[in-house]
Amino acid sequence: MKIKEYATDELLMMANNVTGEYTDKEVRQAKLELYKRGVNYKLIADIMEEKEETFMRRLDAAARAEQERLDKEREKNRNVSYRWWELIPMFLFAPFYMFGEMRYFVGSIILLPVHLLSRTPVDFSYMFRELRRLKEEKCDLKFKQRLTVLIAGDLFYLSVCWYNFLRFCF
Repeated sequence: MKIKEYATDELLMMANNVTGEYTDKEVRQAKLELYKRGVNYKLIADIMEEKEETFMRRLDAAARAEQERLDKEREKNRNVSYRWWELIPMFLFAPFYMFGEMRYFVGSIILLPVHLLSRTPVDFSYMFRELRRLKEEKCDLKFKQRLTVLIAGDLFYLSVCWYNFLRFCF
């Protein structure tokens, strides 16, 4: 589309490049076309100030709408729970959920003196990613269920190991 075919309002937006999507060449062409159409610079500045305020109001409204959508989604997520058949594998394989995350933990503990002496923080962000994700998404019921099932599964395995240890050693 040629620059002459644009409406004056569109040319004003292009000339002031509010959104930052136009190149310098397009901005210059828009200003030249406005000059040819006899639009006053003071008028351009006044109109653009109005346009920027409208644009900012529209952006604020869009941000509020997005925040409301996220709040509704999070509110909906609060009462979502796991199905009983999803909890069984979590219970049975609870220690193995920990092993996947713990393999890096050993390296962090071994290198702890290095971290402490060099003042670099120890990164534990790899631990419990799923629990963190559930907490961030406000899935409160799923978070509680997963945490309870993993702790119960770990306690079950520890009690079985302790029982076998006592049975075979004594």
